[in-house]
Amino acid sequence: MKATLYMQGKKKPVAILDEVNIIQMNDNHKASPLRITYKTQQFNAGKTMLELYRDEKLTLKLDDGRDASVLLQHSSLDMHGFSVGVLRVLDGLTV
Repeated sequence: MKATLYMQGKKKPVAILDEVNIIQMNDNHKASPLRITYKTQQFNAGKTMLELYRDEKLTLKLDDGRDASVLLQHSSLDMHGFSVGVLRVLDGLTV
């Protein structure tokens, strides 16, 4: 599944995520049990370094029409040059 990441209040996407997976965590994560893993080549598509906005809420829009408020929890590069990471779902998304 694909998704687009927006900063709240902005109309242009800041990241285009090529591969996303929704993960339901176990009972130890009661406040926000959903995580989204991603892999992409266009993480900073809007020329905004999202790593600097780690504490700000972002809006994630999935290609199936669902959306959610998320926080950037982890971001890294894999050995093929793709951006990979984890977004914490705060609200708005159901499995």
